[in-house]
Amino acid sequence: MKKLVLLYWGCVFLMYLSQVYYPTEPQHNIHKHGERHFMLRKSDIFMIIVIIWMTCFSFLRTQYNDTENYIGGFLSAKSPVLFILEGKLLNLTGNPLYLFYECLVHSITDNYHIFFLIPACLISVAIIKLFKCYSVDPSFSLLVFFSIGTYVMYIAALKQCFSMFFLIMSIPYAEKKQYGRFYLLVFIAVLFHTHAFMFAIIPFLFEKPWGKTIWALLALTVLSMATYKITFGAFMAYAQSIGALVDEGEVFDGHQINVLRVLVYWIPALLALIFNRQLFTDSTRYERLFVNMSIVSAFILSIGLIEGANLYGRMAAYFEVATAVALPWMIRKLFTQQSIRLVSVMAVLLYFVYFLYEFGISKSFGSDYAAISLGQFIMELV
Repeated sequence: MKKLVLLYWGCVFLMYLSQVYYPTEPQHNIHKHGERHFMLRKSDIFMIIVIIWMTCFSFLRTQYNDTENYIGGFLSAKSPVLFILEGKLLNLTGNPLYLFYECLVHSITDNYHIFFLIPACLISVAIIKLFKCYSVDPSFSLLVFFSIGTYVMYIAALKQCFSMFFLIMSIPYAEKKQYGRFYLLVFIAVLFHTHAFMFAIIPFLFEKPWGKTIWALLALTVLSMATYKITFGAFMAYAQSIGALVDEGEVFDGHQINVLRVLVYWIPALLALIFNRQLFTDSTRYERLFVNMSIVSAFILSIGLIEGANLYGRMAAYFEVATAVALPWMIRKLFTQQSIRLVSVMAVLLYFVYFLYEFGISKSFGSDYAAISLGQFIMELV
């Protein structure tokens, strides 16, 4: 747990230095459609250190959550040629690109840390560049990202790391209404993790928050919760009929998400509802998108109040990264210059307390996580 807390504050401080010495204007304030894709922008030295630190903390692990299952799958992977000959690469609903990656890396090495390295690096690069380019306060965004558990979730979800990299890449194309490129990247993401199909709704989330789309999604969420077993029983039957890899044990696991966690996710949604006019009278498409995405993540997580806690926690993570971008902007929009610092400090303290509760008490991260050092990894390669 101490290492996670050190990562938390160390990376947040480095992102603060990045903004102090290499300040940038949030890209959502720039109305030039000719701007380069944010992933192509150069990273400063502080961003690079953060990316390396986050990557190492993830790929050097030997134990945490599903790590053992990922290692077992990797060590038992077939050759890439056999995988293709068996036609598994064409099984579009069975995460074929992830399984092919598994086979490909195993054909080169038995070192599972190398297998973990690429997805850990990709998601770290995407997240840090996203915050640097779109957040009004990148360090605060990173703090929220760590606090609500998205980073730790990505450690536990290898397939989702790949998917999120492509989905984050797709956001600028949706904003520019370049839907061909957008849906191509979403399709690639689906080939790594089937649940990525949910990102297809992004083009409908650029409207003013709490518009028709959000109210419709809220109604769908409430209906799903009220008829959980009937609705998701039918969904399971259909998904399995088309060969999708959906575990019935995850949908009907009998475990509910902690109410406190759901309330934390609802903070941006409630702010957007109560202060709708102040926030969105002159907002940009990006600003509306990130707030709407955070609202959608709250809806998805709310379904987990019935059961399927792990499943909906991971599904919400496809959208919850937007919360880290939206919340700092909402605070700056709602409060005066004199109040922003006080409100931000209070928010930082509350999110850190929640982080300590979530991983120090609720999930016991310290006893579940284990890793080798970077020096040990280098010696393994030698």
